[in-house]
Amino acid sequence: MRGLFEFEQDGRYPLRRIPMVMRFKLDACGIKLPLIAWAQLSREQRERLVDLPCTSDEEKHRYRELISQMLEAHADNPDAAIQLVPVEPFPLWRDTSGVPQQIANHLKEIGLPAPTIAQWQSLNELQRFALLKLTRAGHQNANLLPALREFHLV
Repeated sequence: MRGLFEFEQDGRYPLRRIPMVMRFKLDACGIKLPLIAWAQLSREQRERLVDLPCTSDEEKHRYRELISQMLEAHADNPDAAIQLVPVEPFPLWRDTSGVPQQIANHLKEIGLPAPTIAQWQSLNELQRFALLKLTRAGHQNANLLPALREFHLV
């Protein structure tokens, strides 16, 4: 499967949790997918969603339709319902002019230096996206340090 980070490979089934590449696609499509909904998908369905392209408007439309179809069988469970959310027109991970304050602040709080602008620019979009997700306020994420190591930032 494309796009899975090493820090997401915990030795068990790697798609047990929603991987960053999937979160990236969901954000691009304007979908909030609860973990319970993800858990109800088969392994094949999860792998298909991870592997499918989701870049163009047409691909995003097909992606939203496919997720809806896959979860139709679980429509009676309101906890597994997807929510449509606004798509950020210019997300922070896309801006390479500087390291987002959210990342710098979070890393400072845990005693680590923020990436330099050159390091931030050298990361691909999915890596920048992952760092933003892993440094959200109120989230203590065990994957942050492994991600920083994998991205050669510490």
